[in-house]
Amino acid sequence: MERKSFRFVGLMSAALIVLLAGIGAAATFSPALVVDTYMDASEEDETFAEAETLWAASESGEPVRIAFLVYSEMVKLAMEIESGELRAYVTEVGRPGEVTLYFYDMAVLETETWRDMPRYDEEPLATLNIQETGWATWDATALVKKAAEECSEGCPFTVVLVAEGDASIGFASMEGSSDRKAVIEYVA
Repeated sequence: MERKSFRFVGLMSAALIVLLAGIGAAATFSPALVVDTYMDASEEDETFAEAETLWAASESGEPVRIAFLVYSEMVKLAMEIESGELRAYVTEVGRPGEVTLYFYDMAVLETETWRDMPRYDEEPLATLNIQETGWATWDATALVKKAAEECSEGCPFTVVLVAEGDASIGFASMEGSSDRKAVIEYVA
């Protein structure tokens, strides 16, 4: 009788552990990309929200084209986020080099231009050296945690892509390809 009771308790304990592990298991979340655009210093009054390619370019270390990716609100608190990544499809490499992620705590509008460009955070959150076309993936853990902290009340947020040095990189926009548009995923 004791053996059966001991086995039953053991099985129940194992089932409870599996149940609790399932409850605490991490899930992947992906805020929706709602706007993507870029701004160009040489065409400071033009908008590029309808462009099929988003450009991040710099010359002599100064940005001349900056890409902006606007995402819907975060659904998790910063302390719940384990990791995050940004994937963007590189369609063209004019000049290979580094592209750095920055954060802006509001949505960039489709109508904004270089002349009225918003002031995004100066703190770089991740940098990736891009040499060829295809999917580029940044570790965006710091970015999604910052978005969760800054936009806890449901506001959209913007990822800012800035080329370093003399890089010139073109990314697929949501107008160009729904399969290749930029995606943020985070685990919480």
